[in-house]
Amino acid sequence: MSLWKILFDFVDKERTKFDNVRHDTHALQFEIESNIHFIVDGLAQEISAADIIKGLETKAFEHAMSSGLRIRQARLSAKTIEGYKEFDKYLDEPSDVLVKNLYMKITVLRKLINVGKFDQERKLKALFRLMMLVHFHLASKSLPKAKN
Repeated sequence: MSLWKILFDFVDKERTKFDNVRHDTHALQFEIESNIHFIVDGLAQEISAADIIKGLETKAFEHAMSSGLRIRQARLSAKTIEGYKEFDKYLDEPSDVLVKNLYMKITVLRKLINVGKFDQERKLKALFRLMMLVHFHLASKSLPKAKN
């Protein structure tokens, strides 16, 4: 095998890996943003919190998990959460941990709904806030400044 073939194969493999990371990250960003809009619109139309939770999409996450959760890795920075002390516990967490944490909460809430144990308003609000954090983190943006 020639040196050029080895180099070509290496570059092709790395490019494919980069494309997969970009694809999975974008798919998750879209799914999370779609879920954010669904929560906002659902609450505006007075849909129950339980029905909103049941309607959240998780297909992009499930696909990403089955392929090894190949997403852009970055650690949550203080700049992203400036003004939101509730997120201090997530500082320096990598992207994959934040995404897994978000989807774990969705899974747990669905299970709680199924057994009839669900503090609807408080849990939905907490989920929404975490969803916003992960969305802004994956987009490499700071959360909007909190209004006093």
